Amino acid sequence: MDYRMPFYIQLQDIIIKKIEEKKYLPGEAIPSERKMAEVYGVNRMTVKRAVSKLVEQGYLIRKPGSGTYVAQRDHKKIDLSYMNEASGNTGVTALLRQVGMETSSKVLGIGEITDSKYLNYKLALGKEDKICGLHRVRLADGEPFAIEYTYMPQKDFEDIEKFDFSKVSLYDYMDTKGHMPIHFIQNLVICQANEKVAELLGVERGTAVYKIEYQGADKDYHLVEYTKSYMNPAYAEFRFVAEAK
Repeated sequence: MDYRMPFYIQLQDIIIKKIEEKKYLPGEAIPSERKMAEVYGVNRMTVKRAVSKLVEQGYLIRKPGSGTYVAQRDHKKIDLSYMNEASGNTGVTALLRQVGMETSSKVLGIGEITDSKYLNYKLALGKEDKICGLHRVRLADGEPFAIEYTYMPQKDFEDIEKFDFSKVSLYDYMDTKGHMPIHFIQNLVICQANEKVAELLGVERGTAVYKIEYQGADKDYHLVEYTKSYMNPAYAEFRFVAEAK
């Protein structure tokens, strides 16, 4: 342990890391306070304080007479902090299906985009290269949960306009072209919904929403996607563990 930091905070970080790494699973009892005190060489009051803090933060649940357990996750939310860890079809649609929600899309527009220095830069394209754009509202159980503005190199997806992406999965389509995104760079910020975003998501203007931007590359590290998405936090959560050094 780092003796410059209070022991109970270090122990909190250890427990959180074990939860995030799925060494302690949801619904599983963690070791007793006596056992953790022995393992980590601290007194039981230190363990008790660390555990109490994690109960307050929602990581753990105490059951009198039984023990302390890892809290069950909200299965109606997707965890954005795991989006880059999975393999295969890691789109938001796939993640929502994993938590038992029916998904669909409403296409706002699809077509060719030219003369956009910003989008060409995001996709590492030359100034003469064309881009295809797909704008959608994503629905979960019939309710809007995200707006997605997706851009792709047109040379890789020349027949994209022939498909109805209110019914067809974009990632399934990209997979058939041999350009399934599997490597991602992702940036997430919290912002206030402007009038257009609020209307499409069905929330009040000024509501805090997730703004997520990510670039996706295929198996050969060829950039095939740039997406800007606005997501209702009611459908997603993002957690992280910060380490001080």
